Order: sequence, then C-alpha cells, then structure tokens
Amino acid sequence: MKKSIFIVLFLSTLVCSMAVFAQSAAGDIVVQTVTGKVEREVSAGKWEAVTAGMKLAPSTVINTGLNSSLVLVLGERIVTVKAMQKGTVEKLTSGTASAKSGIKLGAKVTESSVTADSDQGRTNISTASTRASDATKDLEWSEE
Repeated sequence: MKKSIFIVLFLSTLVCSMAVFAQSAAGDIVVQTVTGKVEREVSAGKWEAVTAGMKLAPSTVINTGLNSSLVLVLGERIVTVKAMQKGTVEKLTSGTASAKSGIKLGAKVTESSVTADSDQGRTNISTASTRASDATKDLEWSEE
C-alpha cells in the first residue's frame, strides 16, 4: 500500500513539474533585433532599454519610440512590433493588436467616385472662414 501511494505521489509530482517547465519554456519571448529606442518597464515608472537576445515575459510592458521597431521570436513565430506602440508583449504580439483600421500611409487609391471635371474648390459645407467672407459682402465698409 505504501509503495503504491509513493508511486502515485512521485508521478503526480513529475507531471506537475513537467507542466511548470513547459510553461516557462513556452512563455519566454526572445528579442531578435532592436531598431531605435525600445524600452521595457522594470518597475512602476522605471524603464530599461531592450537589447537583442533579451528574454521577455508575456506580461512585460514595452514601449517603442519614434522610428523604432522590435522583432520578437515566440517559439516558431517571428513578430515585429512597429513604432509608437506601448503595452504588454502578449497584447502587442496578438493578432488583434496589428489589425488596426485607418488610412495606411503610402496606400494607392483603387477606386474613386470623384470625376475629373468636378469643382474641387467649393463645397456646400460652411466653415468659419466662409461665413466670415459671406458676411463681409453684406456690409459696406468705409476706410479712412
């Protein structure tokens, strides 16, 4: 009886330790390359530069500066974090972080409903400057 309890305890300890080691190995994220100013938050308000070869936890908060990028290796995946991003490594490397909406700089126009002969200078939308110029037409000015 004692031998079977010992074997069960030994096997459960072995399985739990394998799970802990597998989680820590899979959780490590390695920095492949760093371009520009990239920092990680060590403690509240204290930032440290990120260097190539550094291992990051998924909960590490990183901040990429202007004209900078960070290339991370997550197991077999390689992920690039672009400039001006701040957040946890897990959030920035997930698929939802990179799917941003908006206008992409340098994008080509594929289709437009504007015709070539349309009058681009005047619109029916009033702004402060058009209202002011319209108001001056109604008044008589005399300069001395």
